[in-house]
Amino acid sequence: MKKRILLLEPDTGQAELFARWLKEVNYEVKLEDNQEEIPSSLSEGKFDMLIMSLDHPRTINASLELARALKKDQRFQEFLITALTYRKEVKKITSAVEAGVDNFVLKPFKTDFFLKHIETIFKEFELKKQGKKVLDLNYINFLIQLASEASRKDFFLLASTIFNRLIMDKVKGILGEPVVTVIAKRLKKISEEDCESMREVKFSGMQFLMDEMDKASKGVPVKKLVVDFRNYVYAFLQLVRVLTSDILMERGKW
Repeated sequence: MKKRILLLEPDTGQAELFARWLKEVNYEVKLEDNQEEIPSSLSEGKFDMLIMSLDHPRTINASLELARALKKDQRFQEFLITALTYRKEVKKITSAVEAGVDNFVLKPFKTDFFLKHIETIFKEFELKKQGKKVLDLNYINFLIQLASEASRKDFFLLASTIFNRLIMDKVKGILGEPVVTVIAKRLKKISEEDCESMREVKFSGMQFLMDEMDKASKGVPVKKLVVDFRNYVYAFLQLVRVLTSDILMERGKW
């Protein structure tokens, strides 16, 4: 059965271009340029993914509100939301993750990259539908790489979002809060030994807080911060892997 995609893109030229690409590889596509019509469109037709653009100042706030509303609605909580935006827009990406956006395709992109990205997202979704718990390591690494291109202030913002929204929200649902708390204590020791700039990360209320890191790591180059953060993330994931065999850590191509 063809996958059905609802495409929210106010720019008519871009919408028609993306729709043509998707149709050429056998996706069924409906174009929409009005956020208010999305819930009724989803109710009337069985769509598998919403692709929305975040690059229009007039519509971005409404698009993020739409993502929040869909994720709060029981009918659409498992529905895939993919956002299109530029890779330098760290604050926008952070806001979108917190609003419930599941994945990003970052501009500028070529046709084959765009289509491969959508295919990979659907593959992970199919694994989840089979009852499998999935963390895509390449996608996590992809967002860490984005953080490495950001300003120092934006790095801490995106790093916190990556850990709490992309990783923690999934892992605590798999292992439970008591086990995650034990992992966090172990990570404190790891940060003191192997990734010094992470030593000021606090764990509170099932969240990793990085508020003190900027001041504590003053003078540390962003490149070093990124390496330490990646080591910290993968130390966490290694502990998760040790504690459960019930999670797939996929290495798809992003």
